[in-house]
Amino acid sequence: MTSKHWTLVGGAVACLKPVFVTGLALAGQQAFSADLAFPGYSGYLNVPSATVLGHGQAAVQYSDQALETRTTTSGDAYGYYNNVGGLFGIFPNVEVGGRLTWDRTQANCYAEDCGIRDLSANIKVQAPFIPEEWFTLAAGVQDLGGETDDFESVYVVAGRQFGPVEISAGYGDPQKSDRYLDGPFGGLSYKPLPWLNVMAEYDSQDVRLGLGASTPEGLLPLGMRINGKVLAYDEGDTENDRNFFSLGVSIPFGNEARKQHLQLPDEYANAASGPETTTSKIASQVEPQTEPSITEPAATAEASAANTEAGQNESSELARTLGQQLVAAGYDRVSVASRDDVLHIQWENNIYTRDERDAIADVARTAQALGGFHRTAKLTLLNQNFPVVERTISLDSPEQGAPAKMLAADYAPDTLFHMDEPEWDFQGSYGPTWKPRITLSPTITSGIATEYGVWDASVGISAETSVSLWTGALASATYNAEVYATEDFERGGVFYQDRQRTDLTEAEIQQTFKLHPQLYTSVHAGRYATDWNGLLNETLLLGPNGRHSLAYVGGAFEHADYDNVERNQMLARYSYYNPKLDTQVDVYGGQFFEEDTGVRIDSRFWFGDYALQLSYKNTNAEFISLGWVIPLTPEKTGQFRYAQIRGDADWNYNVQTRINEDQNLTSFGGARVIESANPIRSVYFNRGRLTNQ
Repeated sequence: MTSKHWTLVGGAVACLKPVFVTGLALAGQQAFSADLAFPGYSGYLNVPSATVLGHGQAAVQYSDQALETRTTTSGDAYGYYNNVGGLFGIFPNVEVGGRLTWDRTQANCYAEDCGIRDLSANIKVQAPFIPEEWFTLAAGVQDLGGETDDFESVYVVAGRQFGPVEISAGYGDPQKSDRYLDGPFGGLSYKPLPWLNVMAEYDSQDVRLGLGASTPEGLLPLGMRINGKVLAYDEGDTENDRNFFSLGVSIPFGNEARKQHLQLPDEYANAASGPETTTSKIASQVEPQTEPSITEPAATAEASAANTEAGQNESSELARTLGQQLVAAGYDRVSVASRDDVLHIQWENNIYTRDERDAIADVARTAQALGGFHRTAKLTLLNQNFPVVERTISLDSPEQGAPAKMLAADYAPDTLFHMDEPEWDFQGSYGPTWKPRITLSPTITSGIATEYGVWDASVGISAETSVSLWTGALASATYNAEVYATEDFERGGVFYQDRQRTDLTEAEIQQTFKLHPQLYTSVHAGRYATDWNGLLNETLLLGPNGRHSLAYVGGAFEHADYDNVERNQMLARYSYYNPKLDTQVDVYGGQFFEEDTGVRIDSRFWFGDYALQLSYKNTNAEFISLGWVIPLTPEKTGQFRYAQIRGDADWNYNVQTRINEDQNLTSFGGARVIESANPIRSVYFNRGRLTNQ
């Protein structure tokens, strides 16, 4: 750093010296909310901070500044370019994000100079276990896995907060030298007001001063905040006397804070539900709760009352009333029986399609409100008329409206070879079980920041219709219609073969068998991927605690129009679900649909009914992608008596980029998995998230 730079840094520090004094004098500390720097990570102007975006927080930002690392006519390193970044607090102490930078939107880079155009990924990790009153420490990678070297760099940064003042210092090592984060850097932030931020930094090349502002907390709905920054002054080797700005929005991602589920008080408390309970103990590792309090004489008196003829009539009437309420609420295949002081409830959920645990909680509340003298209720969730999981809850509530306490959580023991049902007091359903269910969703194929354009897309509307035939049997068909396409996806365009086609994309019949409480297999036959006739088999083995599972997903296909054109898919899948973090990881290995071999890793980080999705593919080429899962249907989906129309509860969209190659060639293929529109995990196991609830 030159003497001129040291003078500028010294001047900035001198100007802000009163700020340090004020911050040190404050008794309490004001929490700093991380927001985006121009390069797309959490930080100041160009410099990253030593903190990360909060867990479950999402931020999106547009700025007009980017570093031009390719040939430009002006020769300036920085320029007024389009720069869009997105950032997510995917774990505590971990943020991931993506950044899209471009100059000309529709220029073909093969035919003309299109300037900078790059899609990149960022990650930053804050060191845990360090007390914040000491300091914070973070390390990050910008342009992870990139091969065009536009923004690739690694850095480490330490910081400390003194009341309204935050200081940071770090060291960076970029792939291309003589740019920001090329060596030592530092930043300083002062917040005289919770919504106003004054920043000064040295990014290893330039000294910068700027202002940031955000809407006051609580002003906008859903915890949303609008953020803006202005680069007011800069001086140095690569930048002089130009002003840039950014404008963005941050918001808590998902709806986890509003959701309520049953919790198991003790890993071994399933003994409380009686000898019928199995030992799988799906739910575990949750906060202990007090066992329901009831004295032994009172329990004996209630049990005696229940055994009298009048008591049995009363309990049967209560069971019928409860069943009628569940049917009126929209549930299917409802069965209710009262035996001694236990209510037995079976039902199939088709209204809480986002998360079936909401249906379990809803039925538990209904049973608690009408429980009468019953001490417990055994809830059995059906899917396609298979008993899938059981939850035993206490109906003894010390307070009106208090949530039911769950005593045990298990796999339902009934299988193809053994069915044990009580004599039901009530059986009913909201309309016929064969009613058609139509699921609508958009379908998108897109090319982001390719050599042909910044955003090329083919967009369609998909309608999937399914009908339940008998226990474990489904017939379904999916029709897709393209409604919009950019020029490159039209006939004659470079992406025409990958467009959304207007056609019947899938039609099948499937039969699932429950061979064991933890073992399911399904056989499918029909049309897949528009052009392929074939057979599919999916076999799923669940671990005893519900967190681990193994699966086989295989198929044999023949092209509908060309003889002797065949494909085989042979994949093993290992899945892990962590209920505490609400995180899923799927690892596929073997031969994929397009007969490329290798590995694919998909991970989902859930925030209620919404999720962030990270994927890595390594077959004929390597790809990473960042996406999100957004439910397109209400938390409680209504239905008609003879039909149901709903949105896709698991709609997802990903942005993908190719990595670790000299050329970032566009490709939509690789590691493709052909599954039914109704796979086992989605139909029977809440997309793998019935554990712990």
